Amino acid sequence: MGWAIAIHGGAGAILQSLTDSHRAAVEQALPELTEVGASMLRNGATALDVVEKATIALEECELFQAGRGSVLTAAGTHELEASIMDGQMGKAGAVCGLRTVRNPIQLARQVLERTDHAFVGGSGAEDLAKAWELDRVPNEWFTTERRLDELRRHLSDPDASRPHPATVGAVACDEKGFVAAATSTGGTTGKLPGRIGDAPLINAGTWADSRVAVSCTGIGERFILAGAARMVAARMELAGDSIEEAAKRVMASMPPESGGMIAVDTAGKMTLPFTSQGMYRGWANSDGDRGIGIGP
Repeated sequence: MGWAIAIHGGAGAILQSLTDSHRAAVEQALPELTEVGASMLRNGATALDVVEKATIALEECELFQAGRGSVLTAAGTHELEASIMDGQMGKAGAVCGLRTVRNPIQLARQVLERTDHAFVGGSGAEDLAKAWELDRVPNEWFTTERRLDELRRHLSDPDASRPHPATVGAVACDEKGFVAAATSTGGTTGKLPGRIGDAPLINAGTWADSRVAVSCTGIGERFILAGAARMVAARMELAGDSIEEAAKRVMASMPPESGGMIAVDTAGKMTLPFTSQGMYRGWANSDGDRGIGIGP
């Protein structure tokens, strides 16, 4: 059985605001971030461990929109969210409304493993992070000058189009054929405080079962209304679609330029479709197929 990993760093009209320097930084970072998970898979790590560690690496990279470098709410604060799901166990953990948890995906993993719940939010989630001694930081630690500029532009002209570079995530198939998915985000620039997107919602932004693992990125409300991540698995189970057909048809069923998704099945086949202008992405497998992408 061959292993495979795919990561994403957000989808949207990213080419509109992509400077040469930012493109160069992203093109350098994506192979390194993909290798975080690939090296683990080569050494026999489980898919669940891999997607957690790969997503932590994405959260720590301020080039993307999760953890450090997350966007700001209309109130000028950060509210982070994440989810993780293990296809082997059929269990998930999700968190939202985080203000001080350095790596939201770590807390989501702990919710999966240490509670009987699938979703914990707000002060309750913060209390768990404190009790479990996870790394916590001041809310302003997540802020970068780039995100401050984006908020200023949004507040000065709320109707202007935005690049929607939202959400990071990872999917993996390990050498035993088990799959897992993880997704993490800071939301959307200028969002209402308390707004929750698709990233922490199992079925919408994240899904993993005995067939496939999916992580979505883009305009969260559209993925929520489509139940997009779970719909890929449903098409494979009920309609007999291949992973490529299922993901493509789900994306095609949504409004234009909604975003994209990454998916891997238990045979290690991957697909990374998107309908937006671009999607930051990287992939690798045991057959030596590896690469990165930004635009079409």
